[in-house]
Amino acid sequence: GADVVGGVVVARDGFNPMEAIGHIKNKIEEISPGLPSKTLADGTKSQLKIIPFYDRSELIDETIGTLEEAISLQLLIALLVVIIIVFNLRASLVISAVLPISVVLVFIAMKFFNIQANIVALSGIAIAIGTMIDLAIILSENVLKKLEDSPEVPLVKNIYEGSAEVSSAILTAVLTTVISFAPVFALQAAEGKLFIPLAYTKTFALITAFLVTVLVLPSLIYVAFKIKINKRKTAYYLNGFLVVLGFWTIFNAFW
Repeated sequence: GADVVGGVVVARDGFNPMEAIGHIKNKIEEISPGLPSKTLADGTKSQLKIIPFYDRSELIDETIGTLEEAISLQLLIALLVVIIIVFNLRASLVISAVLPISVVLVFIAMKFFNIQANIVALSGIAIAIGTMIDLAIILSENVLKKLEDSPEVPLVKNIYEGSAEVSSAILTAVLTTVISFAPVFALQAAEGKLFIPLAYTKTFALITAFLVTVLVLPSLIYVAFKIKINKRKTAYYLNGFLVVLGFWTIFNAFW
């Protein structure tokens, strides 16, 4: 039901190794009471037991958990970098929204195409996160430039023109990466079972990021910049929040 390549369990179509391991453990518990037993000469009762000889389920769970934690930290670091570089709170929040939406769509696509969420598949998402955030930054930066250069032009027109100018370039960048992964889908045997899930998830991540950037991001930008904000009050509340966050961080670091 599964192949082992480089220490990684690669599931065959329709087969879930972790689920199979769980069924085996449940079956062992079910049949254990009925296994032969014998009373020794000293009165001790000897019971036959089934002892797992090679069980890597805990290691697999820990590895997947570590990878999920790494993806979460990578998302957080990417958002912080966006806030620092873009230096526009509203634009940073809009850009940051692309990542969770895209990742959710990736998991939906994985479910639809029956791609197991194993270590290799999740690695594809981790590899694509940088490119996913780049797409949103490119479009948002161009829209912000339009808003600064032409403040008298209606907001909708600025967003449309700023998005239209870079959409073809973003599509070209995505297609270049997606097409470069096409030979991976031609791999056969164990190599194909190991690397094809990574190619699928990275392709899904890039396509969903492109769709969200082009179709959803302009609407989010419009909603974010349509709201009128009192800059003085906003700065006051934001500075207060940062002070509280700083004290909380120091408290956790030393206590």
